[in-house]
Amino acid sequence: MTPPALDALINLPVAAPFEFEAKLAELPQVTGDPRAAFAELRRYVEDVHRAGASGHTVVRLQSAAMDRVVGALWDRAVAEAGQAHAPSPVSLVALGGYGRRELAPFSDVDLLVLHAPGKPDAFVKTAAERLVYALWDLRLEVGYAVRDLKTCDQLASEDHTARTALLDLRWLGGDRDLYRELEREELHGLSTAKVEKFLQDKLDEMRGRRERFGDSLYLLEPNVKESEGGLRDLQSALWLARVRFKVAGITELLSRALLPERDIREMRRARDFLWRVRNEMHYLAGRKWDQLTFDVQPQVALAMGYRDREGASGVEEFMRHYYLAAKAVLVACDAIVDRCLETQTATGWRMVPPPAATIGAERPVPVLQGQPTRAADRFLPGGELKVFRGRLTVSDKDVLRRSPAALVRLFAAADREQLDLYPYARDLAAQVAEELPLEAAADPELNQELLACFTRPGTRGRFLTQMHELGVLPKVLPEFARITARRQIDVYHVYTVDVHSLFAVRRLFALRCGDVKEPVLGELMRAQARPLALYLGTLFHDIGKGAGKDHSVRGAEIAAEACVRMGVDPDDAADIEWLVLKHLRMSAIAQRRDLSDPDLIHAFAEEVGTLDRLEKLYLLTYADMATVGPRTWTEWKARLLLELFGKTREVLQRGERRPEPGTAEAAGRTRVAGALAASPRHASEDDRRRFVAAMPARYFLTAGPDEAPHHLRLLQLGRDRVLAGALRHRRDLGVTELALTARDRPGLLATVAGVLAAHRIDIQHAEVFSSSPDPAAAGWLAGRALDVFELRGPDDGPVEPARWRAARRDLARVLAGEEPLGALMTRRLRASTVAAKPLPRVPTKIVIDNHSARAHSVVDVFTADRVGLLHTVARTFFELGVSVDLARIATEGHRAADAFYVRTADGRPLEGEQAERVVAALEAALARAD
Repeated sequence: MTPPALDALINLPVAAPFEFEAKLAELPQVTGDPRAAFAELRRYVEDVHRAGASGHTVVRLQSAAMDRVVGALWDRAVAEAGQAHAPSPVSLVALGGYGRRELAPFSDVDLLVLHAPGKPDAFVKTAAERLVYALWDLRLEVGYAVRDLKTCDQLASEDHTARTALLDLRWLGGDRDLYRELEREELHGLSTAKVEKFLQDKLDEMRGRRERFGDSLYLLEPNVKESEGGLRDLQSALWLARVRFKVAGITELLSRALLPERDIREMRRARDFLWRVRNEMHYLAGRKWDQLTFDVQPQVALAMGYRDREGASGVEEFMRHYYLAAKAVLVACDAIVDRCLETQTATGWRMVPPPAATIGAERPVPVLQGQPTRAADRFLPGGELKVFRGRLTVSDKDVLRRSPAALVRLFAAADREQLDLYPYARDLAAQVAEELPLEAAADPELNQELLACFTRPGTRGRFLTQMHELGVLPKVLPEFARITARRQIDVYHVYTVDVHSLFAVRRLFALRCGDVKEPVLGELMRAQARPLALYLGTLFHDIGKGAGKDHSVRGAEIAAEACVRMGVDPDDAADIEWLVLKHLRMSAIAQRRDLSDPDLIHAFAEEVGTLDRLEKLYLLTYADMATVGPRTWTEWKARLLLELFGKTREVLQRGERRPEPGTAEAAGRTRVAGALAASPRHASEDDRRRFVAAMPARYFLTAGPDEAPHHLRLLQLGRDRVLAGALRHRRDLGVTELALTARDRPGLLATVAGVLAAHRIDIQHAEVFSSSPDPAAAGWLAGRALDVFELRGPDDGPVEPARWRAARRDLARVLAGEEPLGALMTRRLRASTVAAKPLPRVPTKIVIDNHSARAHSVVDVFTADRVGLLHTVARTFFELGVSVDLARIATEGHRAADAFYVRTADGRPLEGEQAERVVAALEAALARAD
């Protein structure tokens, strides 16, 4: 059997024992003042919860406590009504979660006052009113109705939610015969037509709820009750089973063999975990609260005993268990639904597996006249597997146990034949996987079959998703267990590490099959002659997360060990290890380094070594960035990566050595001079000559020759003005470009950044150029600043012309000394009266890199993103006498990852004590601004 350490990575912790009967004996009685009694009951149940009781124990105990309060108040209400009116038959019925005895601490209390046929008489009305008023006095949220049997049945026929409520009915008091008549009609007297209508209506409701609350297990802030894999999903499936098969709960699912014992065990464990979480959330809020928000997650984790350990976060471990629970619920829910619908459809209710919308790797199931097409029943070659009722299953119950490789062949065949698994085959595969010994992962035949799945032409990788869903993947790839359900607590990484890794691999399959269209990338993917290294490198790229040190380094070590066990070709294994080690490198260089620097490009080419590795790293980087979350792949990122790839490929193809210092600058200066000479209309020959002489060396490495005439024209316009600017929106790049000129002065970048921030304009990229201060060489161009920005407006949209005009007016006023920058920012950025949405904390980290640029230090700033961040950093550099020549701005959710190319007043990189002062000053400034 699998060692406990591995089981602990992929399974939920065992729930506390069910102690309801023992705790019920100590539950206080209701005597005297109902308010005081109710408060005492609540305190008792909360104490039981705080002592570590199971979720099941607490919800049953809470329901029993409510029974005592409601029962006492009902008896009093009936007695008072009987004093004023002649008694008549009436029954009090609990509905919903209260009816199921699954009441959370502050949940609504749903009641039905059931009376004799006809309209309610005065006795019934009075009793109902007295009860409800008394419950309101206890500040309970009460849902109630006063109806007779006919009205109940009529409403249930018209509205499936009313039918659903009646499925959970439970007698609380009053006339038992009246209650039994309702129970007989609503639970046992449903016609076939009513059953089919209820099933369809409930499935539609489930789909609608998933769309409304998020059709993904892996929401950053899930709703424990309503999100996919939440308590409502499980209950909906049980309602379907109750109507279809007349089973009254999870235990009967097992006795009727509707689900295997393993699934029942996991479902119970998951349900209890979710109950405990929900109970804790209610107690923390002091009211009904089911949204597991970022600020609530650490509190719930702490209350449930999760603690930070070396290299491991308590909150991450708690959320990992939440996702495991949600996944177990979802798998069980879909299995129940599948069985309920088996007579209607042979391909399941989902039609397309959930990753489809995210990775584009799934083609819709063919549909004919509203029903999925059905494959003919047949045996597959080899005789182990067969198609039955349009799905794939095993030929006999021992097939999957004869050889570990047979388990992989099941999923390989399902992928090849594009078939879902028959419920029996799914259950058997999950059971056999659970029984697999650890050494099975080293079975040569198993690994040969697994590697063949990756290299099969036309695969879209669905075998990975199916194996993962049923718990097979961590057993055949034990390394995958360590990242199962692991999540980083931030808003950038939307999916858990395991799901992100699967999505990334399937993105590559989709790219190769043409399901996803990406210029250059698609052609490269289809041209890969040996794609296995790329697929496994992508699958393993985050395998080191949670291992306690640099996850790229640790991941490369883990991947190398896995390749040996799997029998991967040594050349492919070397590429896999290298890809995992370097998987962040291309993204970091593209987004945070100066791609116009030829030394940087040549250094990266030397690091990559071969064109094949460059292509693989480019494809992995794309797949990684595109599947971190929805909308994380942008035109801006695509452009930067393509630029780095193209320049590096050119160096590798030509076999160039690093250029001598000044060579690239001289070539750029010549190209700019030629472009100016070709556009003589707006500038004299003297101005063109002065421009080439005045601009700094970096300008000729960075600016395209076609931009130079526009920049010279802008400088001419700004010659006698406080500032001049030119704005244009680049729809192809998704940014707004701004070229700005003013008299050069210390702290100009900080001033510009502050004014733009005051107008909610984000700087994505900034190039800062200062002309020569020598009038003899530069003439009127001496001492001018030319800054080039890439900007985004609110919600990552373009900068509207009206917004820019307002910002330009304010910038001119600040530069002219008519208003201090601080006053402007205070005026424009008044504090909102709306509370900021709680987000995970982002620690500030400052790194100085003196290797990526010859004449500059690159200061990497990692901190929480906020309005005015660039202004804060640029102002700090100005106060330290440090010049900023280039700023590269990148955000990952609410985390900023910005890079600044800086130099000292005498033009040198930061070193020694000065570098330490810069780090300390930045940390202090960012701490004040946080």
